[in-house]
Amino acid sequence: MIKISKASKKSTSDWSDQEWHKVDNAHYGHPVKWNEQNFRFKAEEDGKIVGLISGKHESGVIYVAQVITKEDSRGKGIGTALIKKAEEYGKKLGAHMMWLITGKDWSENAFYQKLGFKLTATLPDFHFHKDFVIYTRPIK
Repeated sequence: MIKISKASKKSTSDWSDQEWHKVDNAHYGHPVKWNEQNFRFKAEEDGKIVGLISGKHESGVIYVAQVITKEDSRGKGIGTALIKKAEEYGKKLGAHMMWLITGKDWSENAFYQKLGFKLTATLPDFHFHKDFVIYTRPIK
């Protein structure tokens, strides 16, 4: 009988690495080392935070988890500067692609499209039963 139980990363990492390397051989032709580094950058004006971007670099791809600009500071290029900072960070780590998820009907879609992000997928009935979309953009 198979039993499912809670496990820690520490107690299963050796087993996981060994099994994933077998799958990596099948998918990539050799073992790969998945790496992950979180990032967070802030934009400040007069010593106060007016914008923030965070996410992670994972094996050649930058995921933008959040980018937000203070409401009364929008339209000043802060969001664009934050995206560029994440892109520069990714370049230093050898990343070739950026991606993010946002609400399908949210006004921010125009911002991402202006920056060259392309709609890649739709996620119907996602967070809180709302439709979401995935955008991607090559790192230049």
